[in-house]
Amino acid sequence: MYLQGWREVTEAWREGYTRKPWIRNPKRRLYHDYFYFHFYNWPTPKKRYGCYICYQVEGTRNHSRMPLLRGVFENETSLDMKLSPGEKCHVTWYTSWSPCFECVDEVVEFLRSHRNVELSIFAARLYHSKRWEYRQGLRKLLDAGVQLAIMSYDDFEDCVNNFVSHKGRAFCPWDDLDENSKYLSNMLEDILQNQEE
Repeated sequence: MYLQGWREVTEAWREGYTRKPWIRNPKRRLYHDYFYFHFYNWPTPKKRYGCYICYQVEGTRNHSRMPLLRGVFENETSLDMKLSPGEKCHVTWYTSWSPCFECVDEVVEFLRSHRNVELSIFAARLYHSKRWEYRQGLRKLLDAGVQLAIMSYDDFEDCVNNFVSHKGRAFCPWDDLDENSKYLSNMLEDILQNQEE
């Protein structure tokens, strides 16, 4: 009974959500309904205009990763996060959309000037995946050493647990999550392997 009631609440996001004030970038956590509305991995959703980046920065000490920073950005790809010069760190992004080609150039330039930073991007969906400049942007990220992947069930669950104001509620996946992830993963793999277009 509880699970069914919770599923009905979480499914309501398909129709939209109530805009809430976004006080600052970065924010500690994403609103629960924002997550379900914006991270739904349907390949061609309607009215998903914002891009949300849930990020985590981990440093390395004694060959182990240690969390340093964590938060959520709305419509911003800021990598200027007061990183210690020369300290090797790994940045993980969970994004509602893959980066646009303009943002790709910013990310690639940042990584060129910060050789100590590794970046992994896990995207819920591919942004304008049929347009050449966006496809080329994804290949530029790969060439710059960025690990690119489509979010899986485990990634969505990790995102909810660490970046969403869930109030103790477990991640409630939508019915077509795995099917959409596989479809988008195959599309991303095709984009990254097809260098000649």
